[in-house]
Amino acid sequence: MNKGLIASLEKAFRCQVHAVKPKRNVNLLKTDRGHWIIKGYKQLDKAVWVTQLAEALREKGFMHTVQYVPDAGGSTIFPYEDRYYTIMKMIDGREADNASLFDVKKTAESLARFHVAAQGFPVSHTYAYEGKSALLDKWESRLEQFERITWGIEQNGPQNKLEQVIQQMTHAIIRDGQDMLQYAYKLPLTPEMFSAVERGTLAHRDVASHNFLLTPRNNCYLIDLDTVGHDVQLVDLVQLMSRMLLLQEYRIGSFVEAMEAYSKVNYLSDTQIWTVHQLLRYPDNFLREVTGLYSNRPGYHMRGVLQLVQMEGKLLRERQAFLHAGEQIFQRSPWGQYHFVG
Repeated sequence: MNKGLIASLEKAFRCQVHAVKPKRNVNLLKTDRGHWIIKGYKQLDKAVWVTQLAEALREKGFMHTVQYVPDAGGSTIFPYEDRYYTIMKMIDGREADNASLFDVKKTAESLARFHVAAQGFPVSHTYAYEGKSALLDKWESRLEQFERITWGIEQNGPQNKLEQVIQQMTHAIIRDGQDMLQYAYKLPLTPEMFSAVERGTLAHRDVASHNFLLTPRNNCYLIDLDTVGHDVQLVDLVQLMSRMLLLQEYRIGSFVEAMEAYSKVNYLSDTQIWTVHQLLRYPDNFLREVTGLYSNRPGYHMRGVLQLVQMEGKLLRERQAFLHAGEQIFQRSPWGQYHFVG
């Protein structure tokens, strides 16, 4: 970390920095005023958004999120050279573990509390409604990218163990992805989109387990607000359930308990539960990891991606059983009898 930046921070925040430790895309600071986290942004508006958002969420009652430290002048944004820095108080907690149902339920509850607070944020720009959610647009692009990757593997032959696994699962993954996108119009997403605009709802859009921190008192904090934006909040639930179900081996009981934990805080209708269950047909774990690796996105590494896709391969039967187990989720639905779309 730049020594000039450290000296400037010490002056602006009237502190002494004793140690610096890098972690992911931030740095941990040990100071005489406590342990802090510093994060830099290239764009000022992004730094303004996250700091103002954290304050707004706290005013709305969601206290279990990041808390920014102001400098001596009261500003929570510190410009230095060509970047804009924010300082956060470090949260004394461990990252949530999706293999633990206790952790999953705590993250679901925390996400629900965030969603309750993340309403009443009017859309400041012209909303271009085209009848299709941003989630489906992203999924279409991801599937198209995967098809290009598999075409390259087919042309050149698999070059490593990962590409061998990809080649073995290509047909099933593309079939599931195409089926989900083809039948997505049968899902009640349009009312959710209109409701999101009317209510001004925000979604986190990166509910990975490392963005939930559990404290020794079992409080669960939702961190990293960089990806938060106007969206249908069900996208967060789909993402959370998709990630946790893999490590829960697609047990229907885990899904039910997690959804109940969420719904006790932020009520879900049968229609919404049904919609989430149906959207889980899209093989997002597999496609996200593979396309992330081939796009050289930060955080995606060969060993980790190989481990995940191998797990998905071993659990194909369990996954299909989960997707066809809708009648076990609840005894009634708006359509009378629960049915599997497609």
